Amino acid sequence: MTVTARDVARAAGVSPATVSLVFRDKPGVGEKTREHVRQVAREMGFEYSGSGTVGKTRTLQLVMYKGHGEVVSQTPFFEDLTQGISEETYRQGYHRLAISYFYSAEHASEQLAGLRSTKCAGIILLATEMMARDVAQFERLGVPIVILDSWFVNKHMDSVVIDNQRGAWEATRYLAKLGHTDIGHVMGSAHIRNFSERQDGYRQAMWQTVGRDFDDVCGVLEVGTTTPKAREDALAWIEGLEQGRVPMTSFGREGLDHIPTALFCDNDLMAAGVMRALQERGYRIPEDVSIVGFDDMPVCLDMNPELTTMAVPARRMGAISVQRLVRLINEETSEVVRVSVLPDLVKRGTVARPRTWQVKPNVR
Repeated sequence: MTVTARDVARAAGVSPATVSLVFRDKPGVGEKTREHVRQVAREMGFEYSGSGTVGKTRTLQLVMYKGHGEVVSQTPFFEDLTQGISEETYRQGYHRLAISYFYSAEHASEQLAGLRSTKCAGIILLATEMMARDVAQFERLGVPIVILDSWFVNKHMDSVVIDNQRGAWEATRYLAKLGHTDIGHVMGSAHIRNFSERQDGYRQAMWQTVGRDFDDVCGVLEVGTTTPKAREDALAWIEGLEQGRVPMTSFGREGLDHIPTALFCDNDLMAAGVMRALQERGYRIPEDVSIVGFDDMPVCLDMNPELTTMAVPARRMGAISVQRLVRLINEETSEVVRVSVLPDLVKRGTVARPRTWQVKPNVR
């Protein structure tokens, strides 16, 4: 098990901050204490690299957890997250970033043994597809952990997340301010916190701007999380409407029962699939239906017209997670923080004001 700065401090009877000062040759520590800390560290097997971090290893570990496997994949969003983590790892003076996938459907003990063999100083745990119960096995590894792209109310752990609710609220409110009152929500069928929080933001905006609650909103359309599956599901929805059928949602309610004037989509891949389905069935974007996505993936620029979306600074999120992890490694800190990164609206060509005959009254 990796020895941390806290272990050295505990064994030496000093604070982790004192240990940090000693190994960085900073003032504020008496010579007798300084030598005592160094002696304890030697006995515990520490090797100081001289770059500012106390520890036995100069390796950080990124664990990409795959639960249902419907979201975490080699998409530009997760590639940017990884790139941000990698760049900040070396900027912080670490020599190596070990990257591994952890599959919930495979033997956990063997995968955990592989993580232990890396002998990392700390772990960034990509938890997009995780449940709270999945976290305990990583806590037992005995190294500092920062959770990325999710958080758990019953876990006393640092996390770096997207402000999904605010992002969805802003996207929906943008459509409402342009005059849309008939705004639908295209929701991913995968059960992850990101999507449920985006639904909350959509619902809040619909209530505040249009005056509709969950029972009265114009509806939810559930689609697969990839572009081909979203297109397939959207085509089935449109054809079903033409035949008088309305899809059911996972809430046990009827889904979106008509083509609205605007759609907020949980991510860009789904937006691309739904947009293609609508265009194939003769709907014009944005003249007939306005569309807003989420994430700002490269696919946005491949669409015609280019997709309006909520841009998530994925590289910055990755960098922040490393910064927080390094602090946990070097210092004893009692506070637990959740850093929430706000997306920005990027206006492109898929949104327009509704035509006069489409507008309904009572927009607040």
